[in-house]
Amino acid sequence: MKLTKRTIIYMAGIALLTTSIVGCNRGTPEERGDRIVQKVTEELDLTAIQQASLTQVKNELLEMRNTISSSREQTQADIWAMLKQPRLDRNQANSMVNQRIEAIHSRSPAIIDAMGNFYDSLDDLQRAELREFIEDRMEHRHGRHFWN
Repeated sequence: MKLTKRTIIYMAGIALLTTSIVGCNRGTPEERGDRIVQKVTEELDLTAIQQASLTQVKNELLEMRNTISSSREQTQADIWAMLKQPRLDRNQANSMVNQRIEAIHSRSPAIIDAMGNFYDSLDDLQRAELREFIEDRMEHRHGRHFWN
C-alpha cells in the first residue's frame, strides 16, 4: 500500500511538472505540445520512430490533462462552497482529492508506457543529453527551457 501511494504521489508530481512545463508557453495545450515535440526533435535529433514515441507521450499527457480539467469548474465551485461553511467538510475534501488521484492513477500506466517507449528508443548520447536537460531543469526551476 505504501508503494502504491508513493507511486501515485510521484505520478502526480510528474503530471504537475509536465503540466507546468507545457503551461509555460502561449497557445492551446495542443499547440504548446506540438512546439515542444518539434523542439525536442530538433535538439535531440530524433528519428521518425523516436518522434512518434515522443508524440505518443504528448498525446497521453494531453489526455490526462483533459481528464483532470474536465471537472475543473465544478471542483472550483465545490471548493468555494466548502470554504463558505463555518467548518471544513473533511470527507468532501478527501473525496475530491481521491477523485483527482484516481484520475491520475487510471492514466499513469499508459503515460509510463509511453515515456518508457520514448526513453528506450533513445541512443546513449540522446539519453545523456536528456538527463543533462532534466538535471539542469531541476536545479534551475525558473531557468530557460531548451524549447523556448
